[in-house]
Amino acid sequence: MDLPEDDHQAPVDYGSGPVASAGALTETLKELSAAGMLAPSYRPASPTRAAYRAGAFGPVFGWPVIPIHMVQLPDGRVLAYGSDDKGNQGAQLHYSVWDPNWDPAAPGAAPSPFQLLQHTTGTDLFCNTQLVLPSTGQVFMAGGDRTINGIRNYAVADTNFFNPADNSLRLEPTPMAFRRWYGTAITNARGEVVVMGGRDDRYYAGTSTKPATEDTYAPTPEVYVPGSGWRTLTGARSEAAFGEIKGNWWYPKSWLLPNGRILTITNDGYFYSLDHNGSGGIVQLNGKIQGTNWNTTSVMYAPGKILSVRGTTTVSLIDVNGPQPVISRGAPISTGRKWGFSTVLPDGTVWVNGGSVNENTLADAVYTTELWNPATNTWTMTANAAKPRLYHGNTMLLPNGAVVVGGGGAPGPVRGLNAEMYFPPYFFNPNGTWATQPVINTVSPQVFSWSDSFTLQMGSWGAIEKVVMIRTGSSTHSFSNEQRRMELDFTQAGRTLTVKAPARATEMPPGYYMVFALRKNPQAPAGETRLVPSEAKIVKLS
Repeated sequence: MDLPEDDHQAPVDYGSGPVASAGALTETLKELSAAGMLAPSYRPASPTRAAYRAGAFGPVFGWPVIPIHMVQLPDGRVLAYGSDDKGNQGAQLHYSVWDPNWDPAAPGAAPSPFQLLQHTTGTDLFCNTQLVLPSTGQVFMAGGDRTINGIRNYAVADTNFFNPADNSLRLEPTPMAFRRWYGTAITNARGEVVVMGGRDDRYYAGTSTKPATEDTYAPTPEVYVPGSGWRTLTGARSEAAFGEIKGNWWYPKSWLLPNGRILTITNDGYFYSLDHNGSGGIVQLNGKIQGTNWNTTSVMYAPGKILSVRGTTTVSLIDVNGPQPVISRGAPISTGRKWGFSTVLPDGTVWVNGGSVNENTLADAVYTTELWNPATNTWTMTANAAKPRLYHGNTMLLPNGAVVVGGGGAPGPVRGLNAEMYFPPYFFNPNGTWATQPVINTVSPQVFSWSDSFTLQMGSWGAIEKVVMIRTGSSTHSFSNEQRRMELDFTQAGRTLTVKAPARATEMPPGYYMVFALRKNPQAPAGETRLVPSEAKIVKLS
């Protein structure tokens, strides 16, 4: 069932103080910047001892659009889009680029960390799917929204590309074979993009002046091959995996598997394995987990290992490193989080935030957050957010090791043109002061292949415990469709780390990754190991 579309009466929250009625605050990027509402005051001013266990949120800051879609660019900036500059549904007019490292004192610095850019390709990118294309570093965007007879939320077959070199958008001349709204895109081991699911047309009862329409879906996956275009997987058409049943067309929860196929876990709890070679094929795997709705979250937290929130608070753990899924029960989360988010962190824990007990309801928005430890299968309650993150809220790990949390709205109950930064517990000492992070001075080379060696030159002496790679983020609608994490083998000689790249493209496919080095916090209590990550360097696996 669709959520209401009319969002024009929802209050606007630009992030400065309490929610204000629409129009009560300045609405242009220039005015927001002049008012200090875009200033990068991201860190909490006075963390307390509680931050050692709970982490801490920084102050809320304005964002020029609702960041319904967020993508970590190879140069460290973040592309975001989904609404206009007043928080109304639709990404046909504007998109934004944010520089989290913006320094107003730097020579030639831009006047703001944000750029609000004019969208001219004609595609409404609202509720499409997106990722960074491994071959070019450009952002691939498939599908989006279409208005028919004045009614929104039909689909398009358009493919657009964002070029970080000049912040431009272009429309690919050849569209997909199928229109898709709420599809999912996954990078395969060859650097191609597999697109699955999505709705085509929508149900509308019709009026005396507007004809009725029926729900139709796009149950046939297709593959974008850079340099040659689209290939339809006619042998992989599946109504059960990507069709109407239980809303399985709605941003399918899908991942590249260690065996090279793509796994989809459906809302009704079944597992499907997609062969994306040639004309494709699909088979149902063994096992079943509890059913859920499309608005719960799942994440691959280690190679071939998935945490999936089912129903209200049930958590299923799925290991797909073998020929069939191995299912176990995870400890339950604390509360229902419809449209909550899950994010794997550099230390291997999974942070869950946002959502509401009842879908998109401000009265029972969940401000609490919680952290799951895969080593112990336990949850720890962490810091409370300042703002609700309901439908169209978003969350993404950044290279500095913090997590940006923003958006919500379109439709309301609040149009969240704002964000806040969460700093996980590893940032803090037991007394609440900031922990000393290791520093990676250089990585060489920055582009390497599977099983290659590369070096990290650290900024100081000291034993490094772990080196991890986490794929740069691409997130929307409670799902980070590209996120995956792997610990890497390495040796250390003084300040030089020699690191072994992942061995298989099926585990870590071509593309851009954040490399973190983690060191023990010497101030941790006796008997407790706390690993503190560096700021990451972004590398390319090719």
